Parts: sequence; structure tokens; C-alpha cells
Amino acid sequence: MPRTPLPIGTWGEISTRTLKLNKTKKNGKPVKHLAHARFRDHDGKVRAVTATGTTKTAARTALLTKLQNRAKTNHSGDLTAAHKINHLLNLWERRFEGQVADGTRSPTSLDTYRRALNNHVRPAIGELHIGEATTRRLDIVLADIKHHAGAATARTCRAVISGAMNLAVRYGAMTTNPAREVDTIEAKPKNPPRALTADARTVPRQRRTTPTTGRADPAQPS
Repeated sequence: MPRTPLPIGTWGEISTRTLKLNKTKKNGKPVKHLAHARFRDHDGKVRAVTATGTTKTAARTALLTKLQNRAKTNHSGDLTAAHKINHLLNLWERRFEGQVADGTRSPTSLDTYRRALNNHVRPAIGELHIGEATTRRLDIVLADIKHHAGAATARTCRAVISGAMNLAVRYGAMTTNPAREVDTIEAKPKNPPRALTADARTVPRQRRTTPTTGRADPAQPS
């Protein structure tokens, strides 16, 4: 059975090995380690990417940085689930700026969205990868924003996130928009309904009771 190809802009398993060097540390451990992974470039070709470090962890960290930077070099214009959400938000913000320049969106809306973007959305989810943006995770983030900044701000953040996730769907990084299914963000009513007390319930009854006047009922014969 043929191996499933890597998605464009992603990499396979990272492996490390010790470089055979004549020079070693005083404790006898080798000076360098090599980290290696297969990366599928934006032209569809799979290439080997390597990095070195004085420890296995250092080599692996250096390789991850190199792979992530390589994934950001987006020659095809596509997004992948491995891109960080900050990268997606940059694309969404630039697209909105273009719509403002074209006159199809207002500068006021851009200012409002940009405040929500920088103050709340980026700090909350910017460092996640696009593929990590699940409905459940977004529910938790928006509930936290509502708790600290209010329902109106949370609704603005939801609009920003939903717009960005729609862009991710259009560019092939996701198949569905996870923000569509998040809980409705409702504000607490200013005057919440209260249950009537026993005394308050007797008032309508008293108003419905007709007082006795002593007059003859005109419907009865005299």
C-alpha cells in the first residue's frame, strides 16, 4: 500500500543521530548531533532538511525552527494546518485592509477588529497551529474573553476568528470553520426577571375582585 504523501508545507518524523567527529568533549561525549526530517515543499517535492546542535535537544529545536520558517515561505499561496494562527491572522488583516482601500469595508470596522485582534485574539490563540483551533478550544477562549472584557468584545473577537477561519477553509488549511459552532454569546440582561413574592401575587387578585355595592343585579327580574 503506497505511503500517504505529506501535505504541502509540512514535515515528517524528526530523527537525530550523532555526528562522527574526531573532537569530543572532556567527558567523552560527541560535540555535535544531527537532526533530520523530510519536508514537502510548495512545489510538491519532498526534500531532506537538517540542523545540528551540541545536544540532541538543541539539534531538534534548531531543525523545528528551520522547518517552521520554511513552511512560512508560502510560494503557493496556500495555508496548511501546520501554520500558526498568527500567520493566518496576518493574512486576514491584510485582506481586510485591502477591502477598506476598495471601499467595501469601513475604516471604523477595521479599527474595532484590530483592537480585538491585538488585545485579545492574538494573545489567546496566535501561537496555536491552525489545525489546533477546535470548536471546544474556541468556546473556552471566547468564554474567557467574555468574562474579562464583556459580551460585546467577545462577539467582536468571534467575528474576527470566524472570518480568519473562513479564510483558512478557502485556502485549504481546514475543511470546516470551527468558529461556526461555538456557543452563542449573550449579554446579561440589565433588568433580569424576578419571581413574585407572596404579597406581590395577592395584588392582582385584589384588583380583579369586584366590591359588593348592594345594588340589584339588572339582569334579574324585579
